[in-house]
Amino acid sequence: MLKRVFFIIGLLIIYGSLYPFNFHAAPVGIWAEFFASWRAFTGRGDALSNILLFAPFGYFGVLIYGRKAWLIIMPLAVGLQVLQVYLPGRDANLQDVYWNMVGAGMGGGMALLPWLRTFDLGTTGNKDANYALLLIGSWLAYRLMPFVPSIDWQQFKASLKPLLLYPQFSSVGLLHDTVAWAVVAYLWSLVCRSQNAGLWLLLLIGSVFSLEVLIIKNVISVTNVLGAVLGVGLWWLWLRRVLSGFVILILLLMLSLLLSGLAPFQLRPVPGHFYWLPFHGFLDGSMMINISVMFEKGFFYGALILLLQKESGRFLFAVVSAFLLTLAIEIGQVFVYGHTAEITDPLLVLLIAMMLKAVMNGLPLRAVVGSGR
Repeated sequence: MLKRVFFIIGLLIIYGSLYPFNFHAAPVGIWAEFFASWRAFTGRGDALSNILLFAPFGYFGVLIYGRKAWLIIMPLAVGLQVLQVYLPGRDANLQDVYWNMVGAGMGGGMALLPWLRTFDLGTTGNKDANYALLLIGSWLAYRLMPFVPSIDWQQFKASLKPLLLYPQFSSVGLLHDTVAWAVVAYLWSLVCRSQNAGLWLLLLIGSVFSLEVLIIKNVISVTNVLGAVLGVGLWWLWLRRVLSGFVILILLLMLSLLLSGLAPFQLRPVPGHFYWLPFHGFLDGSMMINISVMFEKGFFYGALILLLQKESGRFLFAVVSAFLLTLAIEIGQVFVYGHTAEITDPLLVLLIAMMLKAVMNGLPLRAVVGSGR
């Protein structure tokens, strides 16, 4: 299963790097420019995007192949940049190879940490904790993108203005944040077994909001703060105490996905297009925003699969239900403004399910012992 996840991630990297595959002859002088590009810094956002792109690839590669993973990762990183020379509109840059290696190295380093190595997790409780850590990490990554702090006082004020000076309320956004933090509260109960788990959760939330003030391009709104308060209260004071708590949380999560996927509910007079090409919307616009959205979707879809599996006891039922829900939302987006209807999200559900199943099953120790490390 983990090998399948590793190669699927590799295929996604190739797909995103070479799209739209309209290869042409290399322009005159491009090779001299390409070999000189190792000195040209393309910006913090581009560097971070390349790091995040290869971190999961390095993580699963080292888990499966050990040091031999670099025999796959390095040629892929270099080869993709070489092929981009023949793609008009793509910026082939040798420095991107360096940032790819940094990302793969970080991912591979994470695979060496005992508490992030799925093959060391023998008990169901530990597997649940590992699963929960991945989902919590996805939510925190979504909230804290692009991870670049600032000590500019103007940045601090800009982050707090939507909360203190220009408060705006969004009912869909409030449901989104309330459900997300309620799910985080449940996941936290799987990770932290301390009697003071609630206190540590509050400290985690406070830290997230504090970091959001420090990180560029982040703002805190009334909806964000109120959603965190309601979400944690919803789980700790009610849902975890009642027999139907899981069912209620699942329904709220589905409702949040449905409303977020169809807002602002403005019907088209003529149905729009449905794109069967995966990641059609992701390959345009800001790569940083697209990566942030990927973290968000990873959290919500992974949480939905987890909750459905816990409630029904059937993983396949959970995956099929999440797949059908996202497919229904995408079909609904054909009839409303503000969204791009495509096959990407249902496919993401399947990919996330494979990754989470691999974590839940664990990786046999022999896969590491025989890897040459």
